[in-house]
Amino acid sequence: MIKKSSNHGIFWHNATKYASTSDDESFVDEVAYMMVTLHRTGA
Repeated sequence: MIKKSSNHGIFWHNATKYASTSDDESFVDEVAYMMVTLHRTGA
C-alpha cells in the first residue's frame, strides 16, 4: 500500500489558493496543466 504524504495536500491547497488570487498567469497555467495531467493519469 502506498501512503500519501500530507505535504502533497498542503502543496495543492497553497498552490490553488495562490493561483486563484494571483496575477501570475504563467504559474496559473502551470498549476492547471499539472492538475489536468495528474487527473488524466489517475495519479
